[in-house]
Amino acid sequence: MATAKPTYSMEIEDIQRRMAQIRHDMHGEVLGAVKGAQSLTDWRSLVRNHAWLTLGVATAIGYLVVPRRRSEAPTIMAVNATAPELATLAEPQKPSANTGVTSWSVMGTAFSLLAPIVVRAAQNYAMQSIEGLLARHAFPPQEAGPDGRHADNGARSAAPLGPSGRVRQPR
Repeated sequence: MATAKPTYSMEIEDIQRRMAQIRHDMHGEVLGAVKGAQSLTDWRSLVRNHAWLTLGVATAIGYLVVPRRRSEAPTIMAVNATAPELATLAEPQKPSANTGVTSWSVMGTAFSLLAPIVVRAAQNYAMQSIEGLLARHAFPPQEAGPDGRHADNGARSAAPLGPSGRVRQPR
């Protein structure tokens, strides 16, 4: 019987060792499953892994979201028109044969693209000019005395300013 006890303890240790290995393997598998679930719910990884499919879906959604154009232009009627004028206004007008792109439409497109840029540049220039004017008049440069200190000890003088923004010296 003395030989039976070491066999049982070896079997117990072997079972414990296999259970520890199974727990370790399960921990790794669970971590892998968690990472897989996270990558499925992360939209960036979906875009990275399936770029063409994502582009197709985005295009289809964009096509469905944008409304269609109206086929007919709305009819505009004058408020104080007489009956014969109303009859001529109610008749549908035939589209002109020359519906191609003209130079005026190209110029209009170019103007509509460049106008905001020009307006923004003009606004920036005007703001910088105004800020410079205000800075010169709000805080005029003060001349220092012979000792290097300002004569008014920090108090602002009410003397009129000259064209260069400096205080005019009386003659």
